[in-house]
Amino acid sequence: MAKTLQQMVDEVREAMESDLHVRGRSLEVQIRKAGRLLPRRVRQDATYLAQGVAVAANPKLARMVDMAKARQAHRRIVAYLGTVDIGAQRRNAALNLVASIAFALLMTGVLLLFVLWQRGFI
Repeated sequence: MAKTLQQMVDEVREAMESDLHVRGRSLEVQIRKAGRLLPRRVRQDATYLAQGVAVAANPKLARMVDMAKARQAHRRIVAYLGTVDIGAQRRNAALNLVASIAFALLMTGVLLLFVLWQRGFI
């Protein structure tokens, strides 16, 4: 079944909202809010779809939209969003923060012991 460009954009918007928890009144706003949550290639594909909808609104310019490229972009975006686990990303970020704090405390302790040793208190 052939999907229209607007249907593809609507599906991408729903996937971004459900998988990345990124909301917005248009796909452009969602792309901007997603920022680095999306890889560069996926962001470019989403931008192509968003611009394609704007161009397709004008009947004379609608012929400029390459539907094969739009379908491929749609498939790539939906495939990527299907693999995203936002919970795992948040857990990894929290663990990285805890590890950074622990490392800083460890290095501070080592430096303190070194200074005490140099001054002859240990």
